Amino acid sequence: MLERLLPHPALLGGVFSIFELYEYASAVRHRFAQALQQLSWEELEKNREASFYSMKNILLHMIDNEDWIVGYVIPGRTHEYVRRKWSEYKSMDEVLSHLGMVEARTREFLGRLDADKLGARVSLKPQAGVEFILATEECLFQSFTEQLYHMGELIALLWQNNVEPPPMQWFYNNPRDTLTRA
Repeated sequence: MLERLLPHPALLGGVFSIFELYEYASAVRHRFAQALQQLSWEELEKNREASFYSMKNILLHMIDNEDWIVGYVIPGRTHEYVRRKWSEYKSMDEVLSHLGMVEARTREFLGRLDADKLGARVSLKPQAGVEFILATEECLFQSFTEQLYHMGELIALLWQNNVEPPPMQWFYNNPRDTLTRA
């Protein structure tokens, strides 16, 4: 087993904030949505035997995961969550509209957070049924990393369609540098 790296608390001031990670995730997700718009709707819906079968569904999973965690898990309203069926989306415009609504709610939520709320404990219970008691910040980080996993899938699927994936590296999407947001 690897030894855990626990830095001195004074060093944690330079670590990325959850707010920066969400800004980065939003920028990258938008770049990928733009890249997906280059493909026909039929190509986006095609079953590619990936985690959620199609590129459209993978993108929707990333969006819905953020919606579920920010809007339902953290506020303790998991039982109220109802995801729109992905088969009901009939265009990329509908997907982008959904993305805009989810991100607006996320930004509003993040704008109300403070240190106490970030540390508040919440129950996260994925479909597998195992319950995890995590800090709000950890739930937000889980949502962020979920997007990263599926971004790799989209990269491979775009390459298979001869579409160059957009740059997802931090330095191209750095929320600390407003010049990179073009």
